[in-house]
Amino acid sequence: MPSSKNIQLLEETKAKVEKSTALFFVDYAGLTHKQLEEARNTLRDQNSEIAVVKNTLMILALKDKKLDDIADKLQGPQATLFAYEDGIKTAKTLADFIKKHGLPKIKFGIFEGKVVDEEMVMTLSKLPSKEILVGKLLGLLNSPISKFVYALNGNITKLALVLKEIEKKKATN
Repeated sequence: MPSSKNIQLLEETKAKVEKSTALFFVDYAGLTHKQLEEARNTLRDQNSEIAVVKNTLMILALKDKKLDDIADKLQGPQATLFAYEDGIKTAKTLADFIKKHGLPKIKFGIFEGKVVDEEMVMTLSKLPSKEILVGKLLGLLNSPISKFVYALNGNITKLALVLKEIEKKKATN
């Protein structure tokens, strides 16, 4: 019979998993308490969280996601990074932290419902943020319209200049 404490922890973990857009699992061995607190504060600014969750609780919380071989990957001590908004920003923050301290070691992640390895997490960290990508897309979509408006405006401007020249010639005659 599971204890009420474990039931409560499982419900909290399930809520965090459901709220998350991405999860990253890291081996935090070797991090000092101060470094872990620095990571927590940095991630809090990104609307993310780092937590140490028992593997059995995490496996139960991820059961609804229907991910293959997740129980095999969840072995040993690890911390979980929950990205509540932008998973790419969280991956960037994690990569910066690793670059600064050399730890933690990325085990794997769950991004957009798929299990990704360490290499893919590092690739995600190199992508521009969602806002920048949306801005670039909007710029590309607006480009043909802007060029069309500029071309139409150019013809009207040329017509106005020709009419002005004709007016000048008539005025001098």
